[in-house]
Amino acid sequence: MQSRLNDIHGANNEVLGVSADSPFSLAKWAEKEGYSFNLLSDFDKETITAYDVVFPELAGLKRVPRRAAFIIDRQGKVAHAEITPDAGTLPDIDALVDKMKAMG
Repeated sequence: MQSRLNDIHGANNEVLGVSADSPFSLAKWAEKEGYSFNLLSDFDKETITAYDVVFPELAGLKRVPRRAAFIIDRQGKVAHAEITPDAGTLPDIDALVDKMKAMG
């Protein structure tokens, strides 16, 4: 995944990861995985609510984020969204990178 994200991360594109985990957990995870892009904490779950990517309940936990990826255009609008059907499925990073490249 990191190598594909590096394909789009640059002067004209920004890659951000958003998670409901704490900033401290995200920092450790980024270090472990070797991510070079920023990971943002949505600990209060405002972003997942705004983007409507919330499992009301999952495995006994309330308001769990769904796995999702968004491409936001230069005007700040969602140009593409992929929201996976379950927590075990990751968005198709290759398809997202290809879509971003096609958008220029």
